[in-house]
Amino acid sequence: MVPEGYKLVFEDDFNGDSLDTTKWRCRRSGKRRCGYNADSQVSVENGNLVIRQKYFDGEFGPGWYSGWVGAIPRFIRGYFEVRCICNKNVRRGPDINPFWSAFWVQARHPYEAEFSQGGPGGAEIDVVEALENFGGMPGIESNIHVKGMKDPPLLGDPTDHPPVVRLNIPDCFTAYHTYALEWTDKVYRFFCDGKMYFETSWGDGVSLVDEEVILSLEHAFSSEGIALDTESEYIIDYVRVYQKEDGVMVMPE
Repeated sequence: MVPEGYKLVFEDDFNGDSLDTTKWRCRRSGKRRCGYNADSQVSVENGNLVIRQKYFDGEFGPGWYSGWVGAIPRFIRGYFEVRCICNKNVRRGPDINPFWSAFWVQARHPYEAEFSQGGPGGAEIDVVEALENFGGMPGIESNIHVKGMKDPPLLGDPTDHPPVVRLNIPDCFTAYHTYALEWTDKVYRFFCDGKMYFETSWGDGVSLVDEEVILSLEHAFSSEGIALDTESEYIIDYVRVYQKEDGVMVMPE
């Protein structure tokens, strides 16, 4: 349920037969960590956006391919919602999963202290990172990354962030769930199926700058030992963004 006072400002139900390029762009095409991002891995089918992960000899050579999309408008504050089935993880050892799907919001420079300034100048807000690396239980992680905090508690970490919040969802890889972020002028709140599970004002203040909404299927770790015929899909039913009067939607020039 959307909190009181918000109105819908952006929506895609993915009811066409291709990605709506007035709303989305494929991003980061090419080499990415342990694999490649390619537009070919993004499609719209049967009322869903589908991002696929698989191994093949593609436009950048043989390797693991997946994809990212980012919303065309950028936003300052709001209620950001996705209904999706996360991709099935592939376990390699007790802790590492090479592939995971995510729904997140990213500023232009959240990893540079001079811009982020501990958060007000921009953050990475991870609403959903679907993993299976905590006790073998399926679920999601939520987190916030900033840089340049005045008194960071995690010295030596590449970005200053709170302890990761993990939510056990037994069927997150096989059934639709609705995940959401409420970003206000004072706090971030995280929701699953309408219930808040995490609230924080982490950093030296919440982000005050415009940020991009991103859907991604990531291949961040070595896939050594993973069968080359392994495939998975990240299936997104819809994305919606709501804002109050103090929210800002920034369209590209």
